[in-house]
Amino acid sequence: MYKIIAAATAVGLMALPVAAQTVRTFENPCNRGPVSNWGLINDSRAEFVDFIQEIRPGMPRDTAGLIAHEVCDDLTIVGNTSQLTGRLMVLLRKYGY
Repeated sequence: MYKIIAAATAVGLMALPVAAQTVRTFENPCNRGPVSNWGLINDSRAEFVDFIQEIRPGMPRDTAGLIAHEVCDDLTIVGNTSQLTGRLMVLLRKYGY
């Protein structure tokens, strides 16, 4: 099962009490074909785009969709939770979020 984990920005988390800090988890962010490392079906799920907008309020839907697509387009990270999370964080920074 593929998972992707994202949290609020580090600055935002540092300002919160420990009890208020939560890590959001999204499972299976991408639709994959019958062989997950082949690019047969390689798109993001609409719920994943919603999740990105939840963790980055104010992000336009088209930007969230682009980020989700880029995460799912990277077939080298299929099934690797830490790399999926890392890729998401890199793309959030790349797009200014």
